[in-house]
Amino acid sequence: MGQFSFLSPKTNLGNPSTMLRLTTLALSFSSFFPGGASMYFESRSDWGARPPKEAYTPITNPKGVKVHYLGELFVGIEHSQCAQKMRSTQDYHMDKSPENYFDIAYSVAVCQHGYVFDGRGAGHRSGANGNVELNANHYAVLAFLGNTGVTQPSQSQITGIQDAIAYFRRKGAGNEIKGHRDGYSTNCPGGALYNLVKDGTLDPGKLYDGGTHTVGVGETLKGISLKFNVPERYIIDVNKLKAPYALIVGDKLKIPARGVPLGSAPPTTTSKPTDPTPPTTPPTTPNREPFPGTAWFKSKPNSPIITAMGKRLVAEGCSKYVEGPGAQWSDADLASYKEWQKKLGFSGSDADGWPGKTSWDKLAVPTGQYATFPGVAFFKSNPNSPIITAMGKRLVAEGCSKYVEGPSPQWSSADKASYAEWQKKLGFSGSDADGWPGQVSWDKLKVPKV
Repeated sequence: MGQFSFLSPKTNLGNPSTMLRLTTLALSFSSFFPGGASMYFESRSDWGARPPKEAYTPITNPKGVKVHYLGELFVGIEHSQCAQKMRSTQDYHMDKSPENYFDIAYSVAVCQHGYVFDGRGAGHRSGANGNVELNANHYAVLAFLGNTGVTQPSQSQITGIQDAIAYFRRKGAGNEIKGHRDGYSTNCPGGALYNLVKDGTLDPGKLYDGGTHTVGVGETLKGISLKFNVPERYIIDVNKLKAPYALIVGDKLKIPARGVPLGSAPPTTTSKPTDPTPPTTPPTTPNREPFPGTAWFKSKPNSPIITAMGKRLVAEGCSKYVEGPGAQWSDADLASYKEWQKKLGFSGSDADGWPGKTSWDKLAVPTGQYATFPGVAFFKSNPNSPIITAMGKRLVAEGCSKYVEGPSPQWSSADKASYAEWQKKLGFSGSDADGWPGQVSWDKLKVPKV
């Protein structure tokens, strides 16, 4: 995608006027964000939108967003077809819908591949939430998902929805995240997506304004991603990192500002990102999980770190779990951690259940026992490695086996076919389910270390 990853694949870079516009935007943008932006954004011109039939109504003081789905059969499409899906949705709204919309009804839409497509956009009321009052209260974010067919969002799509919400928050929207069905009689946005609305998965968390960060001893891409609440893929893109993404102490990384398309600026900017927690010294024991920051826990993560933390809390006699612990942060984790803080002698606001560095270090959470993603180039080199066997066993356990025999250490077409099944199980499709492992799907597979 490159540093400025908001250009449509259709953008004609040979057009002098286009290049002048992009150069101007890039220069303006770089003055706001030394670290770059982090949002795959398709403007109306990028996807070929028709002009609205009338002027938009301004939206003032929106409370947040309402999340929607297509509400029809959706079988999944290649990313090259997503712009056409936007055009066909707009055509239906403007030409055939009973509501006789003057434009596409949604504020933005998010495809399975994590791109945010501009609809009516920021500052304007949508037409999708059900009535005038509902449209005045919230923006409308559409996810390319159906009521049948593809109903589960991919991880890329979840990231894109979070980006869209971050984008609107930077434009002045409140923090509410609701489903279309909240306050209106409808099944939208479907059970799977609505569960993510309710459990907080779609909340982008605290937004930092971007800048630079000097890599310290023991820091990893994952740790820096958690520290500044920016998905790894954006740090990789902005810095043009190559797999396996090994970082060198002393290197300066550009930290992108989440929810910011090319040429925009957040309400306030800084030349250096503000750390969510004070700088930490490297753990003296390499087998201990470093403190990821309180803000990370408040983002309600789904991570093996949460499982490892929960097991330590159980071992310390601080369990408030009815079942588990599991990878998804929950109220039971909060209650259990609160017991741990009390055990250490904390009280009041210092024993609120949200992990802090002191209590975390004392808990001594072991590092995850899962293999680090070795990079897609490793798999394309046709490796013979114990990690391939471990991966294959996990694929079999997940019901994704295409093996006739094995698995074995030698990468084979059966491994690729099995991995493609795993990607499909996660909701990926097209080129995102080609059988070559990627960071997101690998992390979810939880391949044990060998």
